[in-house]
Amino acid sequence: MENFAPTALLIASLIVPAVLFWWLRTRSPLNGFVAAAVAIAAGWALNLAWAFVAGNDLPQGDMDTMSIATRFGWFCPTALVSITWLVLRIKSRRKA
Repeated sequence: MENFAPTALLIASLIVPAVLFWWLRTRSPLNGFVAAAVAIAAGWALNLAWAFVAGNDLPQGDMDTMSIATRFGWFCPTALVSITWLVLRIKSRRKA
């Protein structure tokens, strides 16, 4: 049960950016770039939270997870938002 928080944060950091981008694009009047930026920022914040929680389980002096998440934590949410954008674009093109 001690691994519940890091696992939940990791799963949320994979799901939230795509769902948030989809929701913002379909339900709000936000521009696509603004919706993408909000979704990527939320995913990055969840990645940082995961790295902080997972880093506390490691021995002292080994906080590489936090530095990696700070530098590259935006990449996975960006890829997920890009894939979601592509799916929404293909879906809207097929309707038309």
